[in-house]
Amino acid sequence: MNQPTHIRDEPQLYAAVRRLDHIMTRITDIFAFAGMTALIGAIAVVVADIVWRRIGGQSFIGAVDLTQFCVMAAASWAIPHAFSTGAHVTVDLFGKRIFRRFFYIIDALIPLTGAALMAFLFYLSWGRAMEQLAYGDVSQNLAIPMILFWVFLLSGLALSTLVCFVKFLKFVFTGETI
Repeated sequence: MNQPTHIRDEPQLYAAVRRLDHIMTRITDIFAFAGMTALIGAIAVVVADIVWRRIGGQSFIGAVDLTQFCVMAAASWAIPHAFSTGAHVTVDLFGKRIFRRFFYIIDALIPLTGAALMAFLFYLSWGRAMEQLAYGDVSQNLAIPMILFWVFLLSGLALSTLVCFVKFLKFVFTGETI
């Protein structure tokens, strides 16, 4: 007797969702590494500025622009990694053992709510970024196009949305939490 198609395909579906989760984790690892490299760059700019002030008695022109640029990359690209690895702040309540079914539902809704929130923030940020692009705004000292700052934010929000949605799928199809 043949098994129904949905029963035969379940293990493949579980494997596909787990594989997709693994791929998203690797992508966020790369983005987080690039973001932390940018943060090291920001630190180097600040240190160079301090040394230049002591030695030359002047400020390093563009230090603020470069620091903001690097910090924007670091923050925007670290957030998806936190969603992917479960490194964000959580609170374990003592009642979690007593009300397991309730918290099971909450655990399912958290990544879905995160995906919806990140998608909404992406939508709002996209509109503002397009305004910046249309106006041709640039940074104060080095004239870095402001749209480049928005690229970091938009890519981080888009990746966060995808990661949260994959975490939701993983929970639905495998029952595994972050």
